[in-house]
Amino acid sequence: MEWTDMMHYQQQFQKIVRSLLPIRKSMLTASECELLARLYLQPEQNTPLLLSQGSGMKKEAVSRCLKSLYEKNCIRKQQQTADERSYRLFITETGLAELKNGYESILQPFYDLWRSSSEDFEAFMHYADRLATHMEKGQGKKRDHEVL
Repeated sequence: MEWTDMMHYQQQFQKIVRSLLPIRKSMLTASECELLARLYLQPEQNTPLLLSQGSGMKKEAVSRCLKSLYEKNCIRKQQQTADERSYRLFITETGLAELKNGYESILQPFYDLWRSSSEDFEAFMHYADRLATHMEKGQGKKRDHEVL
């Protein structure tokens, strides 16, 4: 593929991403919403390490988000009896309410785009999901000698 084609696709992708940014503000950031959603949808994946691995976020970013979520009373921590340094995380009622509010804000642009172009949107999301799976398997890693 020519670099000019790749640049065109990169610009189109950026246009799509910008159009999907939340319209109204939430108390939570998108990253905080993602971690809360993971705690809600996968309650067994409730340690900082598992959240980092599952989300693809760096451990430091997860730690910052968890600190903020704890300060906002969206999560509670439970120390592990076997290891005092280790703890499990649980979503609170406040966290559930904020997750709902945050996701309504974050997902509204997705629903708007889906309603206006349903089949194309669903195909795009299908391929985005496939690409993310390739990246998770390490197949999407950049190789310096294959950039152009």
